[in-house]
Amino acid sequence: MAETQLSLELYSDDNLILLNPRWPQSDYNDLKKIAETAQAERGLKGHVWIATSGSTAESASATKLVALSKKALMASAKSVNLHLRATNQDVWTQVLPHFHVGGFGIEVRALLSGARVVPALKDGRWDVDFFYDVLVKEKCTLSALVPTQVFDLVEKGYKSPASLRAIVVGGGALEVSLYEKARALGWPLLPSYGMTETASQIATASLESLKESVYPEIELLSHAQAKTNSAGFLEVTAESLFTCYAQNTSDGIKHWDPKNGIWFTTEDRGEVQGNALKISGRSKDYIKIGGEGTNVARLRALLEQSALDFNPQWPMQVTLLDMPSDRLGSEIHMVSTLPAEANLKIAESYSAKVLPFEKIRQTHVVAGIPRSDLGKILWQQLKKLL
Repeated sequence: MAETQLSLELYSDDNLILLNPRWPQSDYNDLKKIAETAQAERGLKGHVWIATSGSTAESASATKLVALSKKALMASAKSVNLHLRATNQDVWTQVLPHFHVGGFGIEVRALLSGARVVPALKDGRWDVDFFYDVLVKEKCTLSALVPTQVFDLVEKGYKSPASLRAIVVGGGALEVSLYEKARALGWPLLPSYGMTETASQIATASLESLKESVYPEIELLSHAQAKTNSAGFLEVTAESLFTCYAQNTSDGIKHWDPKNGIWFTTEDRGEVQGNALKISGRSKDYIKIGGEGTNVARLRALLEQSALDFNPQWPMQVTLLDMPSDRLGSEIHMVSTLPAEANLKIAESYSAKVLPFEKIRQTHVVAGIPRSDLGKILWQQLKKLL
């Protein structure tokens, strides 16, 4: 069950549960029981269970699990391989954990295309210098990263090796300024959109976009479709769509299928223009401050840009939280690991970019901002620190 114990018997009826090996054994056992109960009661065969990276559970044992059929995983892999023109001559560098759909997806793509996969984690963890050395030594041609890892490459000033022809970037929004800095160093970035529920990406920038330096559109892959509903949320359907959720709730183990027929309503707002997806943000990022609506994700991007203007290391040391306010409903707070003088500079720069009601009303200094293995902020843990 551990990350290194992968079973790629894609044509068997066996079920597989992929969970973070660093979780306590008690949490691991609880999640294993949830998956086994759900698959027994639903009669599921040939499925892989993965914890959704968007879970906001207070504990690991209450994490929402996603059941993906092996057919769905292969449909995704075939479509991504087609989009990237992957062959048995390609070499994937692997830095995403197998218990993450992006990491497991690489293994499936390689199995179907005949490509080679080279691990590039140092002692099981991300290390930008080690990753770069592997890229060069192994002459890797393809990779998949999250924005945090791209940031590390840019901060180091590393230039892309000549062998590398594409990096799919997922797991969060890739800011335009970071994209431009990375492209200037030659990194062949392909921003993408996807989720655990779709077995990885369903829309990705084209290889042709690398001929230009402007931020590219992300295009729907061959196995997926999308539309916007009346409330402005994206609905997606794909051959790679998940089967069901399973979770431990106050009422016991629950498993359910939230899809409306073949369509799944996401938490993302956006629109479809031809074959391109335009993502404007997640529903939970939209808040009202004194009756005025705003997008917290956009404000966080502005804060990170303000921090970057002063120091390339500062963006990873600050973030914003929307906090409850008796008077305004919600208000914006900054969380930082930096000294007061630095916080003041960042806040002043940020304030010049936003409307009055979007300004920072309080700053919290913490010892560290908790993050996942992929660099995503663990929001529940962060709020507990405050």
